[in-house]
Amino acid sequence: MTIIGAYLGSHTWRNWSLEQARAELKRYKRYGINTIFAEADHYPHDIIQSAHLCGMRFMGGLTCFNNNDVLAHNPKLHPVCRDGRRRPQMNWYIGIRPTYQPYAQSRLDILSNMSETYKLDGIWLDFIRWPLHWEHELRADTPAPLESSFDAHTLKRFADYADVDIPAGTTMDQADWILQTQKDRWIDFKCHVITDFVAQAKTIVDTYLRGKPLGLDIVPAKSTQREHLLGQRLHELSAHADCFSPMLYHHLLGFSTGWMIETLDELAAETDKPLVPFVQVDAFSKNDEAFSAKEWEEILHVTLSHDRTAGLIAFTGDMLHANGRGRSLGNLLRRHQLI
Repeated sequence: MTIIGAYLGSHTWRNWSLEQARAELKRYKRYGINTIFAEADHYPHDIIQSAHLCGMRFMGGLTCFNNNDVLAHNPKLHPVCRDGRRRPQMNWYIGIRPTYQPYAQSRLDILSNMSETYKLDGIWLDFIRWPLHWEHELRADTPAPLESSFDAHTLKRFADYADVDIPAGTTMDQADWILQTQKDRWIDFKCHVITDFVAQAKTIVDTYLRGKPLGLDIVPAKSTQREHLLGQRLHELSAHADCFSPMLYHHLLGFSTGWMIETLDELAAETDKPLVPFVQVDAFSKNDEAFSAKEWEEILHVTLSHDRTAGLIAFTGDMLHANGRGRSLGNLLRRHQLI
């Protein structure tokens, strides 16, 4: 079954009454949406049930390594850059370093509770990466991305993993030594940390949601950059994930729909798992120029016609209500007999 998804932020559905939920879900169903994607630690049971009664699936989501409120109370989680300073906040984002085991375990505990408590049809892991505000830092018109984290705890874990003695000195001295003499092992370590977390998450999902998929949100960078900065190595993650969802926000990054094709081709070469990309429905802010209805149809065609995609996820789903986006999606799906 092809996934035609709509990602709905918790601010959209959290306060729905049961009557509102049923009306909204029927509206999305008319657009051809067959899967709702949400991301929270807790969900209203009646909304999940309403989705099922409407013939739709409801996928839960776990925020893995991003939480500014937690950072404010626990500085141990703050990522550290090469110069020894805390990673600065960029717009809304800072990120949490994934090496602090108590925090990682707390997220896995939430996943266990979520999987056991709710009748979810799968789980998607978001922010399953080392810190990077990729929407900003991977743009061609921005400085080189900031790498992290070089905090003492992470360096100790790396030293144990790589079986090396890191020379004494400043954080910058130690970071430079790692990047100059141990770069491949450093990248392997970063990928190992993420893959290990995903492996544990997969065990939890298989235990409580037998037969239901575990999906991962993937940053649409080149593989070498994605592994080095983010720790996302697809051929290793493929042993545990059932699906990958690259975040193909082409308009936000300043790219054409042709970039979407290139990115899908590159990802397909790295994994045999299905790809269900997030696609940008419209401009994300009032300061961005909206793109045309024709471009929206190109996005849908590019995504659904690729031989390795198993659908798409509209981001954000509530944008389907404006500028005829939902109607266009439904019309295209009917033409191709996908609904």
